Amino acid sequence: MTPHHDLPVARSKNVSYLPGVDHLRGFAAFYIVAYHGGQRLRGTAANPFPTASHPGSAVFIEGHTAVALFMVLSGFILTYGADRREVRYGGFMRNRVLRVVPMYVVVMAIAMFTTVGSGAGGVTFGGVLPYFTLLATPPFPFADLGVWSAVLWSVSVEFAFYLVFPFLLRFLQRYGARYLVGVLAMLNLLRLLVAATDAARVRDLSYWTIVGRLDQFVLGMLAAWCLRRGWVELRRRWWATATASALVALALALWWFNRHGSFYAAGRWRAVWPLAEGALWAAVVLGWVAATKGLGHRLARWLTFPGLISYSVYLLHYPVVAAVRGRGWTLVDPPVANALLLTVLVVVPVVAALATLCYLVVERPFMELRVRYLSDAPGGPAAST
Repeated sequence: MTPHHDLPVARSKNVSYLPGVDHLRGFAAFYIVAYHGGQRLRGTAANPFPTASHPGSAVFIEGHTAVALFMVLSGFILTYGADRREVRYGGFMRNRVLRVVPMYVVVMAIAMFTTVGSGAGGVTFGGVLPYFTLLATPPFPFADLGVWSAVLWSVSVEFAFYLVFPFLLRFLQRYGARYLVGVLAMLNLLRLLVAATDAARVRDLSYWTIVGRLDQFVLGMLAAWCLRRGWVELRRRWWATATASALVALALALWWFNRHGSFYAAGRWRAVWPLAEGALWAAVVLGWVAATKGLGHRLARWLTFPGLISYSVYLLHYPVVAAVRGRGWTLVDPPVANALLLTVLVVVPVVAALATLCYLVVERPFMELRVRYLSDAPGGPAAST
């Protein structure tokens, strides 16, 4: 299926278009907006991770899980498009730079200039360097560039995925899925070893770094492999049922996570949490993409638009939340309800409008410069979108 021209899609020369991927990208982006809006707009004294009374509230409190969905989606779409093909490393990395760096540089420039003007000591070369050397992730020390840099750590992890993906794909094609299962086993055993030697560090290792997040990228690769190779054949309605079941299981898992210490928990179980979280999101991605594959309904097409602007939504939402918080607006008395209304009525529309403009002016023009990096498939050239 190709994207319809009533949407401003930057056409890919490598990957067949899957509307379900953009549905989930958009969901992940606005899920993280709701998470940070609900968390930051409840007041300065509010506990950012209160104890959830039921799985539904845990889903909102633990909205940081949307980052795991992004990681799974990255592994999924790259593998789905490259199956049975050879990846040319230079072209692949050129495309990744064109996709990620332009908007990243815009945000970084604002972060640096606003930090200089804040009287916080200015910006040093050493403070900025980590943001361009994949080291802008805790627990590495890095410059605090304020609200504009709050979510940039994940871009460092994502770009590290890109550096190793062609090798992971080559070994997957050579040795089969058991190779990626071995990668998952190795990563989890190493994190458990860290937990045994320094349990206080395993949380940061699992959440902020590629050592933890690579599980989720690899699980996305495995989900794409399953769908592409036809390991599971289900009717559309059964794929939809499987997706709903995975979402219910995820809500229950997040409730458990919340009840066992939430984000700040440093127990040894954090060593295997990336695997559990990633597996549930991989099931959601697999089910949803399979259920929506080939779906041509106009609503399904327009639901892809939030996914098109998801990168700018992610990079820009935190400063918008901070700006709204600084105004101290109160629409209703209960802090939780007020935060929800401000997020829905103010933050989401502003972020969506600003992200759309940035997509059209910055992201899409550079994405149109991407090149073909995949060899031809056995049956002919890859579908172009």
